[in-house]
Amino acid sequence: MARGYDIFAPPDWAWAEGASVFTNRFDDPGAYRGIPQEKRFRTIYCATQRAGAFAETIAHFRKSPHTLAKLEQIEDDEPLDSELKGGMVLEAWRLRRRIGSTRLNENLLFADFADAKTFTILREELAPWLVRFGLEDFDLSTITSQQRRLTQEAARYVYELADSGRTVFAGIRYLSRLNPRGELWAIFHDRMLHTPEEAIETIREDDPGLVEAASTLGLRTE
Repeated sequence: MARGYDIFAPPDWAWAEGASVFTNRFDDPGAYRGIPQEKRFRTIYCATQRAGAFAETIAHFRKSPHTLAKLEQIEDDEPLDSELKGGMVLEAWRLRRRIGSTRLNENLLFADFADAKTFTILREELAPWLVRFGLEDFDLSTITSQQRRLTQEAARYVYELADSGRTVFAGIRYLSRLNPRGELWAIFHDRMLHTPEEAIETIREDDPGLVEAASTLGLRTE
């Protein structure tokens, strides 16, 4: 899912913040290290299931816990309307985006960030970064946390393994923070080999994946 029609193209640098820095979970932190832009990777995010792709991109429409807490404090004889608790997926958001599917080349290798052995390796290799960010360990909670600088450093570590003559990973397999059954993929743009399978679509209000994701997250669609 993306804003443009070429949804599997790497994100344009114009969308980055500050000094060409993207802020998603497994984006390249190279700008912080002074790595030239041409030597940095850009990340393409995909999901195995359509509903999983929607869930990751519409979760921000949920009302914040602070808002929900204030709603619960409203004193009224009538029960609080459930629609007040849920957020709304805006029509303008839908119409600006497209969705499609593709098949990744079967020879691509991915670092599995849902595997305990991977956590052990990253715990040792990223120890200086754990100390720097004041973290005690590297585990599943780290992967799903808001500590994006650490997960970005983990992505950079995986990407640079190829430079040392070790395994060339095309990206990272990981689990959704919203649903542990949601399988997600962070793919390095310069290593993505794939074959698009379906035409790029405008997102409809009744898209089955959107409906499922919205229902799971307690959202309505405009």
